[in-house]
Amino acid sequence: WYVKARNHKNKPVILYFPGNGGYLEKYVKTFDYITKRVDANIFSCTNRGCGTNEETPSEEYFYKDAYIYLNHLKQSKRNKIFVFGSSMGAAVALETASKYHNDVYGLILQNPFLSMKRMAHDKKPFLNFFLLNYDLLIRTKMDNEKTIKNLHIPILFNVSEKDEMVSTEHSKILYEICPSNNKFMYIAKDGTHDNILINDKGEYHQSMKIFIETAIALKDVNKEKEENKNR
Repeated sequence: WYVKARNHKNKPVILYFPGNGGYLEKYVKTFDYITKRVDANIFSCTNRGCGTNEETPSEEYFYKDAYIYLNHLKQSKRNKIFVFGSSMGAAVALETASKYHNDVYGLILQNPFLSMKRMAHDKKPFLNFFLLNYDLLIRTKMDNEKTIKNLHIPILFNVSEKDEMVSTEHSKILYEICPSNNKFMYIAKDGTHDNILINDKGEYHQSMKIFIETAIALKDVNKEKEENKNR
């Protein structure tokens, strides 16, 4: 899906990776809010093994699919690319932004976890999807704690204070160890794992909009510095 904001040309585009069990029809309202309130376009696809996507899921192919999507945006001359990932999708988003850090303006992680090993240790219901796909479970690492240590682009953490699946401690640790000089955290006081907007009064989308505007400004400044160096 490519969901356009009003007057979509030259607007930033968010490469959006859904969470566990994510299929696009589930995110219609989410995408509508983002295009209208954040004023950004969205590109997203259903996860392997979810909804109408009958492809066999695996960590390797989650990442390969993500690289294909990002390269498609690049080839389509979509600039100002941001990567967004929620829950399991956060691992895919982080891996993608890390690999394509020169092409991505910023990264948004929503209720991310440290690693699949840590989630297994916590014995969270989040793992039900993987238990149904046992081969996937034993092969999946999704080690965000390791990957984020090499990330230097702007990053926003969206954290639900009442997340019943992934402890907020995961996001706080990732925030602390991330070496980026431009890292931010938004905490939704009443948000849950699947609904960060509970009792939200517009702050969630406003913080995302401000983050995107800030990251674009930083990228433009850095580009200007590089151009001046090469003169």
